[in-house]
Amino acid sequence: MRGLLVTAATCAAVGLVGLSGCGGDVPRGRVHGKITVQGKPVPNLAVVFLGADNRTHPTITGADGAFAVDGVAQGTVKVSVQAPVERAAVKGEFDPPRQTSAAKGVKDEKAGKTAQDNAPKAPPGASLAPKYANPDQSGLTFELKGPDQEWSTDLK
Repeated sequence: MRGLLVTAATCAAVGLVGLSGCGGDVPRGRVHGKITVQGKPVPNLAVVFLGADNRTHPTITGADGAFAVDGVAQGTVKVSVQAPVERAAVKGEFDPPRQTSAAKGVKDEKAGKTAQDNAPKAPPGASLAPKYANPDQSGLTFELKGPDQEWSTDLK
């Protein structure tokens, strides 16, 4: 009989821990702000927030360097930032025209340029220090204390 009571008490305790979600859900918040590089906004930066619960929350900066991300666990947040990877050209995207605009008598600024001249240029933030890609080495941390918090930084 005594063994049955111990077993029942153990099961009840395990059940309560299971219902509480092993410590409960942590409060979460929205982080918004702007990331600049040497004072200038850089679009398309990949920004990843690592919340206090070790979950990642990725976002991309807009044309003005602004971002917003929801659901980050409150507490110490680590941040990593990476420049966007230059995309590969689609087949034929930068092929020279079959008949140049100049041959047609049309003035075109791009006439006579090579595919290399027309290739997309790396964004101004493309030369970020490698340390920013690792949230443990970036030096970018802050305390998320509420449901909506602004966090901005200027990378050197």
